[in-house]
Amino acid sequence: MYPELNPAEPNNSALPSANESNGKAPHARPQAQTTALSSKLPVNPAPTTGLAAKLRKKRAAAAENGDKQGRGERHQTVVPVRTPDRQWWFRCHRDAAMSVPVDLLIVRSGPDEGTYFLDPEVEFPDELDQYIVPALLTRSITHDGVEFFFLAKQSDKSPKQSTRHCVNVARNSWIQMKWNPTTKAYDFTYARTLRRDPEWSDKSMDELLEMAFGDNYITRVDHEVINRLLYPDDDDFANAASTEEGN
Repeated sequence: MYPELNPAEPNNSALPSANESNGKAPHARPQAQTTALSSKLPVNPAPTTGLAAKLRKKRAAAAENGDKQGRGERHQTVVPVRTPDRQWWFRCHRDAAMSVPVDLLIVRSGPDEGTYFLDPEVEFPDELDQYIVPALLTRSITHDGVEFFFLAKQSDKSPKQSTRHCVNVARNSWIQMKWNPTTKAYDFTYARTLRRDPEWSDKSMDELLEMAFGDNYITRVDHEVINRLLYPDDDDFANAASTEEGN
């Protein structure tokens, strides 16, 4: 009597598809904003601004400039010529070529008081012999890097054997040297903890000798120091000394 009604076909396209694993349609879930959130997570990177960064930058720049310009390195301008101080720990150079014989002119009083070095190629007057002391200079260095020439006098009254022994020991070990008034010689002590090798400068022996001698290197027979030493009563030499002191 009544016509048979056909039920409407369901529109599957409008519904979410079923999950094959449980037969249920999954619910729509909001996608997590992982990119935006992860960028905000603290990872404690080294700061590029602020006081700490400025201090690091300044220190790095100073180190770089020091490497390029050699700043921070000590440059020695004078090389002492003497026996080592009793407080020094020192070494002597192993190379035998780093020892040279010299003739010293020692003036003990007056305006020219001091030690002078005589040119070995100049023939000085015999009258000067009483003031000349033969010596041996050995390139040496203190534990804090100061180079000097170990002065070992070779006169009859000098403790030649004692100083020679100390120099030979100091070629391989750090030692400290002290005068012994009883034996009239030098005693030495080995360093207990100082084991490193000395760091010598790249200066040649000639450069070091020039730094050591300075203005006290005499290359002329008629040098004013010699004239005043040999002829103290000559007014011309005395006046010359007074003029030099005035300048």
